[in-house]
Amino acid sequence: MPYLEIARVLRHDCVGPGLHEMECLAPRIAAAAAPGQFAHVNVHPVQGVSEGTPEERALAANSAQPLLRRPLSIFDVAGRRGDADGARITFLYKVRGAGTALLADVRPGDCLNIMGPLGSGFSLPAPVPGGHGDHAPAHAGATCDRAPHALLIGGGVGIAPLVYLARALAAAGCRVTVFYGANTASEMQAVSRRLLTASAEGRIEVFTTTLDGSSGRTGIVTDLLTAEQSASALERIDFVYTCGPEPMMASVERFATARGIPGEVSLETALACGVGACLGCARRLKANGEAGPVYARVCKDGPVFSMGQVELGPVVDREEESK
Repeated sequence: MPYLEIARVLRHDCVGPGLHEMECLAPRIAAAAAPGQFAHVNVHPVQGVSEGTPEERALAANSAQPLLRRPLSIFDVAGRRGDADGARITFLYKVRGAGTALLADVRPGDCLNIMGPLGSGFSLPAPVPGGHGDHAPAHAGATCDRAPHALLIGGGVGIAPLVYLARALAAAGCRVTVFYGANTASEMQAVSRRLLTASAEGRIEVFTTTLDGSSGRTGIVTDLLTAEQSASALERIDFVYTCGPEPMMASVERFATARGIPGEVSLETALACGVGACLGCARRLKANGEAGPVYARVCKDGPVFSMGQVELGPVVDREEESK
């Protein structure tokens, strides 16, 4: 169930070139959020709205703002409802236009009108009865004699929804391998900090690539699918999750399909209303034998879809993708 909250900004840091990490006090959204979902954020701080219920205050604040909200992936969640500090939600976003440029000017202590959590999130493992503490993925054919192994592949800011997912999978008893690619090491600070903290518990292994060679392997993230250094991490993969540029996700989908590994993709696209009403984010699904094309709303039916369900951008060669 989505909520409208007036969320106080606790922390807002520039963590890379054009890259920002923002933590907000939003107890109801944080308590309901699942990995892969997003929030719709009004980029103007709320001014002079202090009376009424949270819903009434949020609606009043929003009525004064003509600018469309901006969809932001849920990067991480901390705390629970009832905690002394309240449940908090964190976003990782990149300045891409007028809306996110305005958002980048928001300061700690400001309040934002946020609607969420929205959309369909990632499929998570289900407990296995008598599995000696291990868990198995919800897809058919998963084995019960070992902890399932999930591969997460993120490109650029597409890593944002995968960080919360990685922590949730590890908490559920899964072995998690993360492949993360960016332009340069300076763009990786926020993600690396959170993943390294989680990997200290031993269930998350992280491999990185950068185009300039400043961190990890030099190249693009899909190079890790064939690299010797990550070969052992690709053994016995049960499920693949990916988010990032569509050509990258198409390459990952091709990798998984060739090996019979199920998986999910998270689409990054402009979302006007965020609730499936305007149809501005409709995407064509692959032909499934029905008469005529079939479409899905990314904001409502996604942003997470099963691999093979959505027509992704074309696979490009390595030289073209790195430009």
